Amino acid sequence: MKGFGAKRTTKATTGKRDYDRRKKRGAIRKTGRPLWRQPMLLGALVLLLGSGGGGGWWAWHEGWLVTVQSHIDAGMRQVAGALTPFKLADVTVEGREYVERSAILAALNVQTGDSLLGIDLNASRKRLEAIDWVASATVERRLPDTLYVTLKERRAVAIWQNGSEYTLIDTNGRTVRANRMPPGYESLLLLGGPGAPEHVGELLLLLAWEPAIAKQLRAAVWVGQRRWNLVLTNGTEIWLPEEDAIAALQRMAKLDGTYKLLSREFGVVDLRLPDKLYLRKRPSDQSLGKPSDQSAGPA
Repeated sequence: MKGFGAKRTTKATTGKRDYDRRKKRGAIRKTGRPLWRQPMLLGALVLLLGSGGGGGWWAWHEGWLVTVQSHIDAGMRQVAGALTPFKLADVTVEGREYVERSAILAALNVQTGDSLLGIDLNASRKRLEAIDWVASATVERRLPDTLYVTLKERRAVAIWQNGSEYTLIDTNGRTVRANRMPPGYESLLLLGGPGAPEHVGELLLLLAWEPAIAKQLRAAVWVGQRRWNLVLTNGTEIWLPEEDAIAALQRMAKLDGTYKLLSREFGVVDLRLPDKLYLRKRPSDQSLGKPSDQSAGPA
């Protein structure tokens, strides 16, 4: 009996402790729903996130953040320039062949006495690369007082004559208008004919097959938007076909090696037909003008 009574006593005590725990837990649950489940707070949070996301998208779409950042950067450069003793005294340019110095200074937009640390190097580089003949540029500060510019200019391979205008052509066929001709422009190939710059790459590849003829070349005319006439330094014209121009030029080189056609009295060597060769004798009073696209008589 004692054991039984003791056992009941233990259960009662234990039951009381269990009851107390449940009571305490119940008191906690009476505080209501968690904060994140409160309807008003949840609605406010959704509204805030929606507004923030929409505002962020608008700012990105309108470039507002970029504009603000650029203004901040400019302001920081101005402050740094005002607090530092480094003032611009000299602009040194390396790699300039014929881009005008005035164009470079205008692109840099600097003056003597400007703060060296206040110059936006990236913006200066972009303005330099906007100059027609500049392929790439770098701009550096060289303390205490020098702005150092390195240019890589485009390489001219030809001069295109379009009516009375002359335009420089680079290896990619891009036209470049310069205030003056580059050094050694006299040795550049002269191009003629509408659309010639767009096909200069094909012409250079064609000439690479026969360097001996390329060395004698003075001009090339793009005829009828389909083929080339080559004019040598002695005035001889080589009329190439529209198709298989490389094969025709190789045939010309072999014939010249055997018969010296290009050094004789012939003014036109017509290779437009794959199975025939036409020659036209040079008139005694022939001038070295623009080649014509006429059929030559058979040799």
